[in-house]
Amino acid sequence: MQPRTRLLSFPLPRRAFAAMLLAGLATGALAASTFAPSSGARDQPANFVLWRPGLASSAQPSAIYLARVKAEGYDAVINLAPPQSHGSIASEGAIVTGQGVGYLDIPVDFRRPTAADFARFVEEMKSRPGQNVLVHCQVNMRGTAFVFLYRVIHENAAVDEAAAKLTGVWIPDRAWKTFIDETLAAHGKKADIF
Repeated sequence: MQPRTRLLSFPLPRRAFAAMLLAGLATGALAASTFAPSSGARDQPANFVLWRPGLASSAQPSAIYLARVKAEGYDAVINLAPPQSHGSIASEGAIVTGQGVGYLDIPVDFRRPTAADFARFVEEMKSRPGQNVLVHCQVNMRGTAFVFLYRVIHENAAVDEAAAKLTGVWIPDRAWKTFIDETLAAHGKKADIF
């Protein structure tokens, strides 16, 4: 089992972000052969989580990985990180759509996620039934939170199973815990997991 660390603020100082990214790469390398959507996962993004067949989330993929998302089996990529996020790739949308893969950028403010952000995410997910989707952000915090909510609310996934995948990447801070609790409550769900 991976150790969990409570993150209290974001963005992280560059040195702390680098340490977290290296730790994520190390744990991601161990999981790559198990969770990869295809056999060629040499540079799979950090903090990669396979939520169910056809739905994965991760930290920011490299330009090399993005250039082969179609070959990896994805039909769409949803980016939840604002364009000014550390490590973002300015040409990401062009790289992805140039392969005939759908792309949507929803720049979620890490300190203030909104119901409107999540509603836009849900709309996009529902418009892609049966498609393989990769959701990513900078470190896979926004990504795991949104996919957790989508799986529990719209796919009736078991809360404990979905929560284990989310907390395998991070423990939501107060702002995100509030956002998650309020979003669940707005949909008649509850989870006391954090």
